[in-house]
Amino acid sequence: MSKISAWLVCGCMVGGTLVPGVLADSLAGWTLLGGTWTADGGVLTASGPNGPKALREGVSPSDFELDVEIMIHAAGTQAGVLFRVDGAGEGTDAHRGYFAGLHAGDNQVLWGASDGGWSEIARKPVRIEPGRWHRCRLQAQGGNVKFFVGGQAVDGVEYPRIDGLDTRFSEGQVGLRVLGGKASFRNLRIRDLPEKPAVATYTNPVAPGCADPVVLRHGGMYYAYFTHTLGVPRAGKGIRMYASPDLVHWTDHGYVLKNKDSWGDSRFWAPDIVERNGTFYLYYAAEERICVATADSPLGPFRQAEQKPMLPETIRIDAHVFQDDDGQYYFYYVHFNRGNEIWGGKLNDDMVSVDPSSLRLMVKPDQPWEQHMARIVEGPEVVKHNGTYYLTYSGSHFKSPHYAVGYATSNSPLGPWEKYGFNPIMKSSSYAHGTAHHCLTTSPDGREMFIVYHRHYDLTNADPRQMAIDRIRFVPQDNGPDALEVWGPTVTPQPMPSGAR
Repeated sequence: MSKISAWLVCGCMVGGTLVPGVLADSLAGWTLLGGTWTADGGVLTASGPNGPKALREGVSPSDFELDVEIMIHAAGTQAGVLFRVDGAGEGTDAHRGYFAGLHAGDNQVLWGASDGGWSEIARKPVRIEPGRWHRCRLQAQGGNVKFFVGGQAVDGVEYPRIDGLDTRFSEGQVGLRVLGGKASFRNLRIRDLPEKPAVATYTNPVAPGCADPVVLRHGGMYYAYFTHTLGVPRAGKGIRMYASPDLVHWTDHGYVLKNKDSWGDSRFWAPDIVERNGTFYLYYAAEERICVATADSPLGPFRQAEQKPMLPETIRIDAHVFQDDDGQYYFYYVHFNRGNEIWGGKLNDDMVSVDPSSLRLMVKPDQPWEQHMARIVEGPEVVKHNGTYYLTYSGSHFKSPHYAVGYATSNSPLGPWEKYGFNPIMKSSSYAHGTAHHCLTTSPDGREMFIVYHRHYDLTNADPRQMAIDRIRFVPQDNGPDALEVWGPTVTPQPMPSGAR
């Protein structure tokens, strides 16, 4: 059936119509494949080797919404929802269709497909505690799947942990699966997708040929400066700029900094820009050294007064400038040291030199997600929220399909920094590769925060990279600083930024 006429609460069927029941005092109405299944007091529990499954009989929706609570009893166990499934038999991946679920111990939310073998589509680190009920919601509409897990609604909105696209399976049975241990399920409900009002949308990517973007909001417009990757070998001509009224519709303004007006002839990379007292300072890498050019307009042209790179020579690429509440400017950058490290220090009042005595290591690539293809942390971006400093950055090589975004926090702009325990907060997936090297900005009305980042051209080619935007926000926690949460990467239609005309 393609439509669901009423709620299914893992209960009974009457004359082919789904009616409320109890989950579940009986295993009637379920096809059990492998393992040991019990039903008691509204709870289904399963354990056993080879991925025991329970498929609900007579329920084969295409587009639907599903709610369920899941408890994993010990670390090392996966448990979740099977959907759009057919051809199921005993065995972990003995079916065709999708699985979305939780992995306790590894603290992961994952979505994947089986068709003779497991194929991962997307995953994200999330705290999954054994012995605790986790509320999950799955929405499937066409090829778009959204999976929500125990998220906290902020201003009435809950972010999905995964919002992805895959078109291999369009309909089939719904069920439950456990892998590697014991898990329980309760309060399973399935219904038609709720009607949503029609709204204006955008779909990533929003601009071509754009890598390492930084966005300046000035005078009611957004200006994106970037590494130009469209038909430009070694990024040899300078720094290019797009302008937009809404973060979605961009106009190319060409090179606002040209190599003839700068030190260096090639490898113009990863800019940052700030305005101070009517002067716009453009920080960028050329020949793997950071330079600074100025202009009296965000449109440029930018020129370097003295054509030379910043000192010391360890200041290499990926400049970022942050101004604290007391007016002091801080400068962050990448230093090459058996890979890439992020360093920082105080920016002098001239805005083009640093206090060398203040320079120190911020973070280094010491975690597995930062070491795909090379040991790299890069692309620093600092923001202050509720008295806490957040150093957001990218990990792994930009050519890697595992390129990702994480962050660290501190009570000082120069650290020491503590990395977030569930990094990365945004990572590549099977439908979007290379999703990182970012900046942060707000929507036209200032109500929403966005992460602006680049992604690979497609699933096999990194360049020419493209610019994408997604929502990001701070979520209050029971202990410690607020957590940063990203709705992304997305490749399906998303509501326009709030306040966009």
